[in-house]
Amino acid sequence: MKNNSFLLGILFFNLLSFHVFAQGKNTNDTINNQLVIPDSDLKEDILKTAAERLTSDDFLGSWPMFGTDLRMKIGGYLKADMLYDFDGTRDKSQFLMSSIPVEGEATYGNDGYLYALVKETRVNIDIRRFATDKIPIQLFFEGDFFNTDQRFRIRHAYLAAGDFIIGQTWTTLSFLESMAFMIDFAAGDALFGGRSVQVRYQKQVSEKIKIAAGLEYLGFLGIENSNNFDGQANIKLPLLALKMDYRWKTGVLFLGSSIAQLRWEGGTTGPKDQVLQIDAVIAGRQYIGKNNYFTYNVSLGNASGENIIAFIGSNANAVLNAEGKLDAIPAKSIMLGFMHRWAEGLESNINYAYGWLDAPDSRAPFALKRGGVGHLNLVRHFDERFSIGAEYIWGAQRTSNDAFGNAERVQFMAKFEF
Repeated sequence: MKNNSFLLGILFFNLLSFHVFAQGKNTNDTINNQLVIPDSDLKEDILKTAAERLTSDDFLGSWPMFGTDLRMKIGGYLKADMLYDFDGTRDKSQFLMSSIPVEGEATYGNDGYLYALVKETRVNIDIRRFATDKIPIQLFFEGDFFNTDQRFRIRHAYLAAGDFIIGQTWTTLSFLESMAFMIDFAAGDALFGGRSVQVRYQKQVSEKIKIAAGLEYLGFLGIENSNNFDGQANIKLPLLALKMDYRWKTGVLFLGSSIAQLRWEGGTTGPKDQVLQIDAVIAGRQYIGKNNYFTYNVSLGNASGENIIAFIGSNANAVLNAEGKLDAIPAKSIMLGFMHRWAEGLESNINYAYGWLDAPDSRAPFALKRGGVGHLNLVRHFDERFSIGAEYIWGAQRTSNDAFGNAERVQFMAKFEF
């Protein structure tokens, strides 16, 4: 806990120092010396404020909403996947550490299976206002069909006004540029972040430095109640996140940290306790020439395991012990990636993610304790819209009772963006 607090203090001090240093800088020419990442090198779009995005009225594919000062565009992509799983992992749609069968489970030793899906397909609506005498505005709504019965679900729904973002989108500490492209929907189990409803302030304060501060709803409280006490997990305060990114011509470095309060409310018959959630993230991307880049994402936290994608939904933040007190679970993750472009439109990506939980003995026996997942692919881009690819995925997990399991699958895709 002391190490986490020390690291958090350093990151917060850096953010404050950079902001003060940048006040005297001219921010009008912020693009010339910054890294610009091609869309084909990203799995997800980079989140920008309206002030950042609406620097010109260039909005290809849009049309005017007659009688207003707004323009609208419909976008998204259609993606069809076919995969073969060699070891019968429990989630057919995405390769998750927690879905790998381990020794002692009924699903251990399952045969392989073939599966096909199109539910990653996405549709979005993008509305923008370019009026020079009014605050710049963007409304963005996106959904896909990625659930068990393929119903439409909301991914993003936010309003960007000036330097503020309000609504549901990627969390402040979701550094999407810190992973290589992956075909698998899970796309990097050890990535720190996710999506949340939030209010965020994001500002380019100098030619190379951007800062952000967000108040976010903490949706995954992640408290394990193995003793079946009365009550429920809740929060009284939003999560506070701070980040800074520093860009140069060939790379970007991210520093970020967040703090939140986790509570167990037992009412009149159960226990009451609270614990501090705190974490820090360092991440980045570095290009080596035009045809290579590597990525990294490292996180360290206390009671923050549910903020790591691999551990979401596994009660990985804290355990309510036999005395009714919350035992925080320390969590760590690391993700490394590399891309090589063999020729124009032909590339390979490799990405490996590993996560750890220092869980107490009171945690459930088959709960995920640590594990890793790797992706290796070959992707062919025929143009800016149509691409195909093949990916080999492997992974392993070890549970709290020391049971072990590993699995492999191959996945093929065809994707058309519009």
